[in-house]
Amino acid sequence: MTILVKLLAFETSSQQGSVALQVDGNITEEFMQSPKQQTADLLPLAKKLLNAGNLELTDLDGITFGRGPGSFTGLRIAAAVAQGLSLASEIPLFPVSSLATIAQGIWRSHRVTNTLVCVDAYMGEVFWGQFCIQDGLVYAASKECLSTPETVTSKGLESWSVVGNGFICYETVLGALIENAKSTHVGAYPCARDLFPQAMVDLAEGLGQRPEVATPVYLRSEKAWKR
Repeated sequence: MTILVKLLAFETSSQQGSVALQVDGNITEEFMQSPKQQTADLLPLAKKLLNAGNLELTDLDGITFGRGPGSFTGLRIAAAVAQGLSLASEIPLFPVSSLATIAQGIWRSHRVTNTLVCVDAYMGEVFWGQFCIQDGLVYAASKECLSTPETVTSKGLESWSVVGNGFICYETVLGALIENAKSTHVGAYPCARDLFPQAMVDLAEGLGQRPEVATPVYLRSEKAWKR
């Protein structure tokens, strides 16, 4: 039996942001190409998608957003908008890892099952983690880390693909991982549509969160954030 679900998604943890709407399996998505555009256009794009689908906010079953790690400002934008909409409508929230979302997207586009995701965190550090796909859904094969690029490892993965701009920014340090990878996807960013698979599972399991609980995961203190 097909479960009919309506979900709205926000992903603004990177330079490229997006908003997506899933209505009974059909997905529409809008992109924002800069952090400044994310701030100005996130809510208007959400309203645009809802209007195009002839939906009211209260018609939704849930709202999902990229919880990070990623851009501090970007994470706050997505979380704040999602929290505000949830407060206004009492719709549950479903935060999803932004690193896992990248891995889910590479599965969708290239059917890559084992990924080593590494994203530039600035300040000489990277956000990274190992992810695998099982039955079409991503799961973490390691904890998500904030560290220097020298500590990124594929240990525990029999084979892997390298994913994320960390492999561009620290190509020399991470050269061995890149050379031995099955494939490379260094231009990959998290997309809002790839939040839906995990959000669907969490919705089915009744794991929706209230806005005061559904908060970003920074992996770095606010005081430390600087370019």
